[in-house]
Amino acid sequence: MELIPLFINFLNNVDVLMLILVRVSAFLIFMPVLSGMAIPVQFRLFFAFVLSVAIFTSGNVTTAVFNDTVSGFVMLIVAEVITGAVMGYILFFVFNLIIFAGHYMDFSMGFAMVNVMDPIQQIQVPVAGNLLFMTVSALLVVMGGLHVFMSVFFDSFRLVPLGTAFIIGNAPLVEFMLWTFVGFVILALQIALPLMGTVLLIDVCLGIMVKSVPQMNVFVIGMPLKVLVGLTLVYSVIIPNTGAIYNNVFDVALEGMASVIEGIAPYDNVTP
Repeated sequence: MELIPLFINFLNNVDVLMLILVRVSAFLIFMPVLSGMAIPVQFRLFFAFVLSVAIFTSGNVTTAVFNDTVSGFVMLIVAEVITGAVMGYILFFVFNLIIFAGHYMDFSMGFAMVNVMDPIQQIQVPVAGNLLFMTVSALLVVMGGLHVFMSVFFDSFRLVPLGTAFIIGNAPLVEFMLWTFVGFVILALQIALPLMGTVLLIDVCLGIMVKSVPQMNVFVIGMPLKVLVGLTLVYSVIIPNTGAIYNNVFDVALEGMASVIEGIAPYDNVTP
């Protein structure tokens, strides 16, 4: 008999559960690793529903703020989709800087036209970028990074209750996203800089040799040399420092997600 009041309470708040499911689903669309096309859609839907039920029963979400009309509820659904997508996209945005750095490295080594299929995202990615991305993705799962992101997302329902996200007309949020893009490019360059700088020195030396010995075929010597040096640096410098790269990327992603949540939260929910 004790289950009857719980069942009645569930039916009275089924709209709240649906709104939670909307935000969770939008978040998981961009969540690193979990958003990969290699993961079955059925599993992602089941995981989104289980996570929504856990949030619904936690007590953090009890009601939703919206105009009590059909159009108001539809607008609330749209707002929750945007809220979840913004929080998930910042993670997707930051973690994909590794692939962006891989483009720089492949271009320097002469692998610009060589791409491979990424089994997670189902897109063509550079060789070096795919190697780094797969390694960092594995570290994200093994070191509990996904649990940290899920915990922050779980708390977002307390800081940003349903229907209270400040997104439309939020100029600071747009400015933050633009500065995140700038930091994205800078961090990608920092990751690829050891290889890019070394290959640039090789190009300078080859240029001097061509001027000194015009008969030398720089293409026959230069391309294999850059590939050899580039691969040596990848396996002797980039791969051994993958842990440090992961820590930097994870810290930037976590800080970005927390800043986005704080930026869209109502002012009375933000602690000084």
